Amino acid sequence: MEQICRFGAYGILLKESKILLTLKRSGPYEGLSDLPGGGIEYGETPEHTLKRELLEEVGTAVERFEFLYHATATGEYEKQNTPYKFHHIGIIYNILDWKTIPEVSPEEESQWVVLNSVIFNELTPFAREAVSYLFKNQSWRPPNTIRGKVIGIAKQNNHILVCEVLNDEGILKGWVPLGGGIEFGETAQHALKREIQEEIGSTIQVIGHPSVFENIFDHHGTKGHEIIFAFPITLDRKEIYSRRRFQISEHRGSTHWVEWVPIERFQRQEALLFPNGILERLQDFG
Repeated sequence: MEQICRFGAYGILLKESKILLTLKRSGPYEGLSDLPGGGIEYGETPEHTLKRELLEEVGTAVERFEFLYHATATGEYEKQNTPYKFHHIGIIYNILDWKTIPEVSPEEESQWVVLNSVIFNELTPFAREAVSYLFKNQSWRPPNTIRGKVIGIAKQNNHILVCEVLNDEGILKGWVPLGGGIEFGETAQHALKREIQEEIGSTIQVIGHPSVFENIFDHHGTKGHEIIFAFPITLDRKEIYSRRRFQISEHRGSTHWVEWVPIERFQRQEALLFPNGILERLQDFG
């Protein structure tokens, strides 16, 4: 089987809460979204490649940048029904300052994608690694769009199962029930089952109708806007009910503590329960 090794230089461009991604039209990653950049040509430095590729692909002149890390990916692919092995090595840069050149016609289709809304299985390996890197090393901010979200209300003995919410310094701000964003084409119930399976490895039973409400909030100066579906649930992994506190790892690299917290702690304002308005609705969940 033929073996192909390719070296490239790629840039991470961020604007507000969005990342610039290009659409691969050919090659092993055809149909996936990628970081702008490309192969290093003979006689080029990686820095020269970075500037040339971003100008050609997305019509952007790079003015300031910094090295972030090296990336590598391997896989087996097919070209005209002939299999081959592909080893991809990339130098990833953070683009600090750039400007759009209107007279340059971009060679690639590109779009600014809300970082928190990126779908990982639609990314190339380098783009997946870059987004994971950003979530590990940059503080989360709400997207500047209305977000559909779903949470599961699991209760036992006047306790509620919640996950910690930290500020940028890693200090506890409050707690939130398990759940997450609703992806395009999903029902709220399907999103909830997927999110909780990913977070704590348990299937669930939805035992009632949802409470639906709007949440407009501020996080470190950035406004967030959510439409939330809150479902009463039970957990099929019964051992979770006996674990007072445990840690979970999310797919984007962060780790958080999950805990059964007495509801009266929130009622006495000894701790904060997010999202806003959910505390007053807990009695609706039995």
